Amino acid sequence: MNHRLLELFRDFRQRSRSGETDQSLLEFIVERDPYVFSHHPACDRFRGHVWKIKGLYVCKGCLMTFAGMVAGALVYVSTGWLASMDVTGVAVVFSLLLIPSVIAHGLDLPRPLKHGSRFLLGVLVVSALIMLFVTDSWTVRLIIVGTYFAVKIPLARRRERMNRALADGGDP
Repeated sequence: MNHRLLELFRDFRQRSRSGETDQSLLEFIVERDPYVFSHHPACDRFRGHVWKIKGLYVCKGCLMTFAGMVAGALVYVSTGWLASMDVTGVAVVFSLLLIPSVIAHGLDLPRPLKHGSRFLLGVLVVSALIMLFVTDSWTVRLIIVGTYFAVKIPLARRRERMNRALADGGDP
């Protein structure tokens, strides 16, 4: 969990106990650090990367990924599809879920398409996590973990470069 959020919880709890505040937790967080749920810098250049929800700025991509994770978990709980498919079928499904994210982050696609790819990425992440526990194959487990790092590291570096470029006033 974000250390900034933990600090806010701690400060809120201390102020509530001492009677220093009559604010709700949400009001307290909005006043103290409205960007706690966004890894983007707090400047106008990143307004398109965040949604403002009840005074909090939330990263659109992260929220869509989280929604995909919830949806993927619900699909698995209701169907058990990972345990019932063979390894080849799971590999095909996982590839189809990953490809849109790689394409969307490699090209300058419109935001709604990027949001859709992030949703699918969330479905993939939770499905791959579940697969680590439902498969007996160490090869499959190693492929999942290896793919995660092979994709995550370059995408994280690219996002950092883009954020720096935008914050400095340039184009990503």
